[in-house]
This record gives sequence, structure tokens and C-alpha cells, in this order.
Amino acid sequence: MKKIKVLEVTQIDLIGKRFNGYDMISNLNSNEFDIKQAVVIKQSNNTSVIELLKNYGGYQIMKKLNELEEELSIKNILSITAPSLLDLKEYKEADIIHFHQFHNANLSIPFIKKIASEKKTIISLHDPYFFTGHCAYPLECTRWKEGCQTCPNLDNIFPLKEDHSHDLWKLKNNTFKDIDIDILVYSEWMAGLVKESPIFKNQQRVHKISFGIDNEKFNKTTKKDARKHFNISDDAIVFFTRAQEGFKGTPYLLEALKKLEINNKNIVILTCDTTNLLDEVNDRFTIIDLGPIKDDEMVYAMNACDVFLMPSTSESFGLMAIEAMACSKPVVVFNNSALPSVTHAPECGYLVKNLDTTDLMRTIKYIIENPKDREKRGKLAKKIVKEEYTLNLYNKKIENLYKEVYKRTNTNKEYKISYSDNENTIQFKYILNDLTVELFGTKHPIVKELLYKLNNKRIKNYDFTYSDDNLENMIMEYLIKLQALYKKYSFSGLTAGRRIKIEKALYFLKNNPKKINFRDNN
Repeated sequence: MKKIKVLEVTQIDLIGKRFNGYDMISNLNSNEFDIKQAVVIKQSNNTSVIELLKNYGGYQIMKKLNELEEELSIKNILSITAPSLLDLKEYKEADIIHFHQFHNANLSIPFIKKIASEKKTIISLHDPYFFTGHCAYPLECTRWKEGCQTCPNLDNIFPLKEDHSHDLWKLKNNTFKDIDIDILVYSEWMAGLVKESPIFKNQQRVHKISFGIDNEKFNKTTKKDARKHFNISDDAIVFFTRAQEGFKGTPYLLEALKKLEINNKNIVILTCDTTNLLDEVNDRFTIIDLGPIKDDEMVYAMNACDVFLMPSTSESFGLMAIEAMACSKPVVVFNNSALPSVTHAPECGYLVKNLDTTDLMRTIKYIIENPKDREKRGKLAKKIVKEEYTLNLYNKKIENLYKEVYKRTNTNKEYKISYSDNENTIQFKYILNDLTVELFGTKHPIVKELLYKLNNKRIKNYDFTYSDDNLENMIMEYLIKLQALYKKYSFSGLTAGRRIKIEKALYFLKNNPKKINFRDNN
């Protein structure tokens, strides 16, 4: 029986392995499946994980492309990882390509059409990035429903210096309007956003599969032993939270704790990730900052607490929520994103008015004063996890999805790269010419093999239309040839002289953001 070959594509293997395809290697590999993973950064020794970039030179090219994108206020267009993916033996042999966290892997959006024409393609939407002009989480903004004509939040992830959000939105819309792929989401909230997105209005196959966890893993210790591990007394009331400056809502939690009219050192707040964010209230409560922690320490923290605080400003699922629930801990969430449905709030999880620190304070106060209620909700939480969020259930649904996609005929037309010059592509050629010189040096013999010869014309602005078909095709052709040169000459490093010139070029860029000039005239 032929195995179904699936290539999971993402940025990194071990970080986020529960949802980036890495765990599929061990969970699904069998007589039916051959799962491999292609990554930019490989941390494991797993032979089923393949690096998209083979040496330091590849990372240098990726870095320069990223820096150029930053200067041009674009994202996921210029890429060395996308053409490198197409060149992999594992890509050529694969039946299915499954993308995770596409934006973090520095992939190129225009390549999606080419890949979908060659392979059956699944894209997991771990956040709303593909709905918007540039940001990963639009929060309260709804302009993505109308094309992101102007962006009020250019500093959101991923930030833009100039407002090209509408052009980037059009690029995504142009990419997805005529291709037949499978979209995977992990919550009802994300499924709802897909239906509201004009970019995905023509996508007929949207699958909702909730993440699953290993229940046994989170029940290897008791509450008493977990508290002993952290030197916390049995009679303390313990909250656990992931502390971050960004979307995890820690600033809102801090304000709520400031408003809480209780001074009690027997109230303990465990945090992981970023430290010292709750220092302003450490005179009133016991704050234990664990910093970045591994899975085993996470299990101890989840079991040690009474309640998990997750006042995120946006979540497409919220895996830590069900991990807490597996340990019989109810979760406190804002009335936004996927978290209310995932935690079954308000019946199981505690539901707080969105971004309302006063209501958050009242909820924490209620939890402190009502131990029986939090225990009742904790028991319900564990029951829900056993019924809806088991690893076996998740794996089975992923298996069925892969089988369904494998059997389906790929109806996408063959995608051929062709274009004619226009003002838009000519302008961009000059920029890519200068990038080429920066990467390889004017005296390097392989410069003659590059797609375009160096042009002396300087670019005084970069007001382009990025979703122009000719431009997309020209960029794709350039990147494919750039990758071929990278492979042929195996750029394993740069000489000291070239590095000095590159640093000078980067310094020039930072101080002259309206000019794209990589040349070193000294």
C-alpha cells in the first residue's frame, strides 16, 4: 500500500512543535503516512526534518531580503526559502504540502499559486494574517473586510514604515481568488473570520479541527507535589499566567491587580515567559516569575495553580487554556477571540468584558472568595478536555483530512511564470539589481549569470503597486534564479571585506530610507 507523503512547512521544528507539524512525524507516521517537515531553523536531530537553507550564506540572503522588505514596507514577497522549498527532493516527492505559520517562515505569497498548481495544498491559519494587509491580529479593526484601504495600526505585528497595507491585501486577494486549496482552522472563531473575509470568499473547503493534548502528560503530578516543587503553601490561592508585553494581556492584568483591594501575601501569582512585568504589585501579592520554561515545568505550574489567567487581546485557539483545563483549572478570558468558545465560558471558563480591567478585577476577587465555584468549574474543565480535546481525537481528524485531500483531484491549472515589462516591474528591477550587488559583489564572476545587469539609475522612492501580476511573476523568476545560484555556488560565508561593505550599505539604508542604494562608493 502506497504511503501518503506529507511535507509540513514552517519556520522552526521544536518551538511550537505541538501545532507546527513536528509532532505529526511521531503521531501519524505509520503504514499509511510518511510525514516530513521542512524548516528554516532546525533544532532537533530528527532525520525527518529538512532544512530549507543549507548554510550560512542562505541565512545571509534571507536576512538581506528581510531587510529590503522592511525598507520597502512589504512582507512575504521577497524570499529565498520559497524557491528553496520547490527545489527540495522531499517537496518533489510529496503528495501534500501543509503550511504552518507561513509568515514566520519567510515564504513568498506569490509562490502559493505555483505550489498549489503542483501539489495538493493545505494552509493552516494560526492567526488572521492572511485576511489583512499586514497585521497578524487586527484586534478591534475591521478594515480587513473592505480591503485595508488605510491602516490605523501600522506598528502592529507585522509593522510597516509606509502604508502599503491595501496593496498587500490586494496581493493576497489576487493569490487566493483563483486557486483550489484546503484551509484548516482550529476554532469556531477562526472559521467565522474565514467566512467574513473577502479574500477567502471563494474557498469552499474550510476544515475546523480543534487541537488535542496528551491528558496523561498533565496528570503526572498532584497539586500538593506541584506546590512543593515551587515552595508554595497548601493553603495559598494561586493564579498562573503567561506574562508578555504583547497579545497575552499582561498590562490589563496588572491594572486589574492594582485595583484589587486585597493585600494578601498568601495570594500567589505564578508567571512564565517574560519576567518582572508584575513587579508593581509584588508588595501586596507573592509574585513568582519562572521565566521561559520547558514542558515539564509547565505541567508543575498548571497543577500548582487554582486558576489560569489568560486575558489575551487575541487568540486563534489558545492551547495553554486546554492544558490548564486538563489539570482541572478553570480559565479567565476576555470576551473576544477564540477563547470563550474554547473554554466554554461562561459555564466553565470565567468570562470578562473585553479589555475591561475593572471587570477583570471583580472576577479575580470573586474567584478568591468562592473556592467551591472554582473547584466545580475545574472538574467541568477536565471533563470537557476528555470529550473534545484529546490527542487521539485530534490525530484521527488530521489523518482523515490528509486522506480526503489525497484522494481529491488537483483542479488547479499549471502555473507558468511569464511577464512583460511595465513601469512597475522596471522600477523593481533596479532595486533587485542593487540587492544582487550587495549580496555577491560587483567583481564576483557569478554576477554575470544574474537575471538583470546592474543599472546605474537610482531609486528615489518606492511607491509601487505590489499586486501587479507582471511584478509578481518577475519577482518569482528572479528569486528562483537567485536560489539556483545560491545552490550552485554554495555561499557558505562572506569575506571580511564584503561584510564591511554590507554594513556600510545597511547604515546608508537606515539613514536614507527613501533611497535604495546598496553600492559602496568608497
